[in-house]
Amino acid sequence: MKVISNQGLPLKITTEWTDDDYWNRKSDYNDELEVVNVKGWQVRINGLKFPRGHTDGEGYPDWTYRYTRHGHTEEGKKFAIDQAMISGGFGEAVDRLPKESKIIEKELKCQI
Repeated sequence: MKVISNQGLPLKITTEWTDDDYWNRKSDYNDELEVVNVKGWQVRINGLKFPRGHTDGEGYPDWTYRYTRHGHTEEGKKFAIDQAMISGGFGEAVDRLPKESKIIEKELKCQI
């Protein structure tokens, strides 16, 4: 999907539903592992990944955050795009969809 930012720059937006398993070491003193399932929407705006990285309770980078509201639905996808646009400082995507947005929405539905 392509939209125009408030600054007049074109934005290329891609979305992906991910369902991944990550393995965490339970303790620094042994090799016991626990699985953490991460699923949700990941959005890229001009190549930047959203949601942006967070840190875990110990200050280490944690890239497992995803947009999960409304689940794996078209509504969830639109919510994820809107949140990424706001988080990236681009405003809301809905106001700047091109005239052919209905065609784009049909294409997006075919990809899911």
